[in-house]
Amino acid sequence: MHTSNFDLKTQRFHNLYPIQIPKMTLTQSLRAVYEILYKASYKTPKRKMPQIRPNLELFNQNSDALKFIWFGHSTVLIKMDGLKILIDPMFSTYASPIKGTFKRFQPPVIELKELPSIDVIVISHDHYDHLDKKSIQFFKSQETHFLVPLGIKRYLINWGIAEAKITELDWHESYKIDSINFIATPAHHFSGRSLFGHNKTLWASWVIKGKNEKLFFSGDSAYSPHFKEIGLTYGPFDIAFMENGQYDKRWLYAHMMPEQTIQAIKDIKAKFFVPIHWSMFRLSAHHWLDPFIQSLKITEEQKVAMISPFLGEIMSVTR
Repeated sequence: MHTSNFDLKTQRFHNLYPIQIPKMTLTQSLRAVYEILYKASYKTPKRKMPQIRPNLELFNQNSDALKFIWFGHSTVLIKMDGLKILIDPMFSTYASPIKGTFKRFQPPVIELKELPSIDVIVISHDHYDHLDKKSIQFFKSQETHFLVPLGIKRYLINWGIAEAKITELDWHESYKIDSINFIATPAHHFSGRSLFGHNKTLWASWVIKGKNEKLFFSGDSAYSPHFKEIGLTYGPFDIAFMENGQYDKRWLYAHMMPEQTIQAIKDIKAKFFVPIHWSMFRLSAHHWLDPFIQSLKITEEQKVAMISPFLGEIMSVTR
């Protein structure tokens, strides 16, 4: 690998801008997991969250507008220039290799088999709540093309996806399908699906540019100067799907606090902000609804336009 953010000596990827916070000890890490799973109150919704079963015939209809459906957490279905793009599909019950841990709050609003034919699947990184084996394997007999950061192709091949249907990209590399240009861009995070796989694969945000609209998908990311650089290089954006949940001051190296999320929206020059990475899995000790409450408060104070769809609701965005 020749990427500038890959250490040939350690054979691991690294972030562009180190964030200096004390490293958590094993005891602190175990305590944090205990808090997430057992200790904190309001771990999950007390009743089923509102959702709308999408009219997929309506979603499939040709339109000049960009359409999207948010399915909770970071799973988003987009229709742009006639192409149907699915980002970080996560339809499994558990966001963990250990059954019984990190269970989703409620079943997906639709099942995988109910999805329309998907042209492109985009993956941000290899964590279990973003790269879901069951969801990926569903598409192995379909013509769907996969766009993934460096190193992730091997997972997909092992799960039955034909190599010819997978494109790996480094940061700032692009791949064009019909009229849409997909660009892998930096994020500040980490990767790994096992104790020994730390940072063996790359993590990314994504710029998706069609004939008329341009969107940004943050993936998982801490706040760092990369957002301003993306805004200067690729912005402005019509819409940004930006992470706003699973935060904690103990892991500022991996996720943003709510006020940082809104600053990132400003940095990349996005017209509309859609909060993602919340509402379906509990991966931090904060109140499950706090990401939405905080984002609503801060966007109102700072006059940032936020779109907050129901689960499964079809949304349209035009210039």
